[in-house]
Formats: sequence, structure tokens, C-alpha cells
Amino acid sequence: MRNILNNKRPYFLLALLVFAAACANVVAPTGGPIDEDPPVVLRSTPPNYSTNFTGEDVRIFFDEFVELDNLRQNMLVSPPLQSDPEVRVRRRSIIMSIEDTLAPNTTYNFFFGESIVDITEGNAIPNFQYVVSTGDYVDSLSIAGRVRDAYTLEPADEVFVMLYDDIYDSVPMLELPVYLSKTNEEGEFFISNMREGEYLMFALMDKSSNFKYDSREEKIAFLDSLVSPKFAGHIHLFHSGDETPENDNGTVNDTINGNDIPINDTIPEESFTLPIHDLYLFQEKDTFQRILSARLERPGKVNIEFRIPTDSVHVREYRTLENNDWYIPELGAYKDTLTLWIPKMKELGTDSLFLEVMDRDEIIDTAKVALVRRATRGRERERDEDDEIAPISLLPTTLTRNTQPYYTWFRMRSPTPLAEFRQDLTAFFVSDSIPLTPEFSFTDQVQRRLKLDNTLEPDSSYRLILLPGAATDIFGATNDTLTFTFNTNNPADYATVLANIELPDDGGEQYILQLLDSDLETIHGEKIIADDDIYRFEHLAARTFRLRLIKDRNKNGKWDTGNYLKGIQPERVYMFSDDIEGRLNWEVEVIWSIEQY
Repeated sequence: MRNILNNKRPYFLLALLVFAAACANVVAPTGGPIDEDPPVVLRSTPPNYSTNFTGEDVRIFFDEFVELDNLRQNMLVSPPLQSDPEVRVRRRSIIMSIEDTLAPNTTYNFFFGESIVDITEGNAIPNFQYVVSTGDYVDSLSIAGRVRDAYTLEPADEVFVMLYDDIYDSVPMLELPVYLSKTNEEGEFFISNMREGEYLMFALMDKSSNFKYDSREEKIAFLDSLVSPKFAGHIHLFHSGDETPENDNGTVNDTINGNDIPINDTIPEESFTLPIHDLYLFQEKDTFQRILSARLERPGKVNIEFRIPTDSVHVREYRTLENNDWYIPELGAYKDTLTLWIPKMKELGTDSLFLEVMDRDEIIDTAKVALVRRATRGRERERDEDDEIAPISLLPTTLTRNTQPYYTWFRMRSPTPLAEFRQDLTAFFVSDSIPLTPEFSFTDQVQRRLKLDNTLEPDSSYRLILLPGAATDIFGATNDTLTFTFNTNNPADYATVLANIELPDDGGEQYILQLLDSDLETIHGEKIIADDDIYRFEHLAARTFRLRLIKDRNKNGKWDTGNYLKGIQPERVYMFSDDIEGRLNWEVEVIWSIEQY
């Protein structure tokens, strides 16, 4: 018997090892469903909506462990305090300590946003707020509205809405508001627990985080008239799962169990009695002009960059040059850069320019520009005017993969202004062999842009040849032989949008009609209109379009922003509500009846 057991001992030990290994392979428990519920308020001390609050610490208890998430970005106090309350977590509660002295007979709203979350899944209590009053009652009036960008009409989120009871023009620049809110993703705001009165209302994209309009880089919106809050009924929204207790007369209690926290998510559906105040956010036009840089870009070319665009700037050399015939001015496409082309720079007799820059005959700045570049170690010597001049090359600006739109002119651009262009040194062919007489003209005063005036036919092939010396620039450079071969497309390659416009009945005002892309950028020019009609936008790509209409109040052909201190609102903008799908070889007509607002 012993021998049998001894013979089987190795197999027995092996079985024990396999069993032990199986037991050691621990599988994680599957657990229950993921917790998706936010923490629930159990009670608070003092209770929510307490009166005669003296500013003692506030403690709010929850049904689970919580933590704070982005409290600084979420928390608002209305009316604002000089310093934010200190908020800290203690297990299943938060403690808020208020250091400032509170105003008497005032209702305070501490809005936590979504900064209170559970520690397991990060579920946030949506738009959490705590309300107390230092007086005998809690103010119960409300106000609602929305903020949109004045030019795009897109909702403006994360924008402060501020109300003031001191009524004077510069109040948003000097004082803190008495009531404060922040817009949601839809641009909506809602302020509750307000006292009766009339208020100035502003919206502010506050870059300096001080609740004051103190920078031209900030955007502002304002109403032309005072606003008054209204009683909107019992509009508190409660946590999911909570019951809404009713009194014997059918009215809803303001709190649950005496201390639950009401929530304002968006403009409540129940607040139908509240007027909706629309605010249009704009950035004032920056009028402070100065030079950002002035330098020699290359021999014979000086670039002056300005802080803001300009359309009337000119310069004068005030040290050594008596007149202004030594340069050719060229204003950049965005009007924020002025180029001085200097054909005979060496003949100026100076190593530096002392420039006086004027805008509308007022001196705005001065600049010194060195005309001799400093030698740079390890680099080749800069080419000067005595060196061999490189040939110039004119570049086509209307070709895309050697395809030219059939409906427009073939255009070229020179890298430098041209002193001469000889049409007798050019040749033009259709279908590669049939000669045409080319006709060119300049489209700019600096003579850098050339247009071939010949009408092009659809579905045709062309060849343009510029022989050596056809173009000569102001520095004496000429071109080598240049050949451009291209094909024209046809009408079937384009979409057409017809805008059937019915304007507001406002006494013959002028409007600007714009066709936009999906990013709200103008893509196909503008039309100045004043009458009901069908307006055509042709030669479009197959893409999604939008329509914008601007009420051109001052009839200057462009949208103008507002000015707060002058009481000027931005010019009114209307947006067609639907996207317009452009299809090739297809006309899409939209009917738009604009209602004035």
C-alpha cells in the first residue's frame, strides 16, 4: 500500500500545484452599473434661502463624497464681492467662508455652476446655487435674455451679463455690477432673486476678469433702455428623483425639506411671463494708430506695418529729402502695410530715412529706416544695385491646376512695380495654333497687376507667350521667355444661388447682401440693395452657403460696429435661417422675407 502511494505522490503534488495556481488567478469582479447620478444635497447650514444671514460659514452636506472641479471658472456671486469666498471640501460636505462684509437687506446668489462633482465618476450637480438674504425676505424677481454676436448672430457663451442700479454712462467702466450672470452655450442667461427697480444691462466678454469694461479688446453689448425684473412664478428646477412638494393651495414650496438647492439650467419654459432681452455683442473700432515696424525688406523696398488698417496714410521724409517723388507707395491688401518702392535708392544720398507718417493730414508716428543692411557673419553679402540683376517672373493669379475660369480675365502679378510692358513682345494662341491679338491693361496704380482683356471662350485651350524684355520693372530687371498654357472650364462646372429678397418696410433703407460659406466668411462679393428683387450669385463651387443681410445705416457699403459711450449700436444683421446647398450646373432659389427687429 505504501508503495502505491509513493508511486502516485508526484502526480498528487502536481495536481495540488495546478489547483493552487487556479486559485491564485483572481478575476476582477464585474461590479454594478456605472454611477451616472450627481450628488444629492441632504441639508445645509444655514438652510438655503435663509433670511437675516450674517455672513457666517456655510456648510452643505451631500449623500456621497464630493470634490471641486474648476471652481474658479464656474463660481459666480451676485451681487459680486470684492474677493471670492473660500470654498473647501470636508468629506461629504463643502464649507464656504465669506470674508467680505455683506450689504444689508440684500439677497446673495452663490452660483457654483458644475464645479461640485462626486469623487468616483465626476458626475456634476448641474448649475448648483445657494441663496441667502441679509434682510427679512428673499428677493423673488427675475430677468432673462440671450446674447449673440452682433455680426454673425451666433450665440455668445461664457459671457457675463451685468446689471447696475447706478444709472450713468461710464458705470460699467468704474463699478461692479449689482447682479451678475454668465451665458450658457446657447447664449442664454437667467438671473433670479432680484429686487424691484430699474437697471442698466450690459454683456461683457471680460478678458481682464475684473467685471469692468476697461479694454478695447473686450466685447460689450448694451440695451438702449432700462430693464425691470419681473415675478416669474415658482420656476425652480429640482434634482432628478426629488419630489416637488405642494402646499394646500397648490403652490410649490421654494425648497425641498427646507434646504434643497434650486437649479437654473437655461431660460425656463415656465418663465413665459418674462420678456426676453436680446443683447448683441460687439468690439468697438480701435482708432489708436501707430507704426509697429518699419524696415528695409530688400534693396529698393521699405515696408511699414501699422497697428490697425488705414486707407489714407502717407509719409514724408523730413530730414534730407525735400519732396516725395523718390518713392512709389503701395497699400497692402489688408490696408495694414504700406510699401515704399524706391527705384533709385542709391541716388538719395542718405543711409537712413527719417519718416513722418500721417493719416488724414495728422502726424501719427515717426520712424527711422536704415537703407544699409548690417553685415551678418557667416552669410553672403547682400546683393546691391550694382550687382547683376535677376530676371523677373510674372505669376498667373487666376489659374488653378492650369484651369482658367471662362467668365473672367486672365491675370498676372509682378513681384515688383513695372516701368514698362510691351505688348508687341507677347503672343497669344487659341487651340495652340490660331493666333489672337493680345490686349493688356494694368489694374493697379503701382503697375504690378496685369489683365489680359481678351474675352475667353468656355471649353477652350490657350497659350500665352511673353518674349524676353516684354516686362521691365522700376529697377531695370526684365523677364526671360514666359509661357502660360491653360484651359477654360464651362458653366456646368458651377452652381448658382438665387436670393429672392423681401426687405423690411422701413422707408427705403440701404442693405448689404452677402453670400457666406459654412464658416460665415464672405466668399463671393457683396451686393448693395434697396429693393425687393431676385439677386443672383453665380459661378459658385458645390458647397454649403449662408446668407447675411446688413442694414447699412450710414450707407458706406460695409458693416459698422458700435460705440458704447456714444450710444451707437452695431448695424443690424439678419441671417437666413437655413443652409443653402449649392449643386453644380444647378440654380437654387431661396425665398427670404426679412422681419425687422
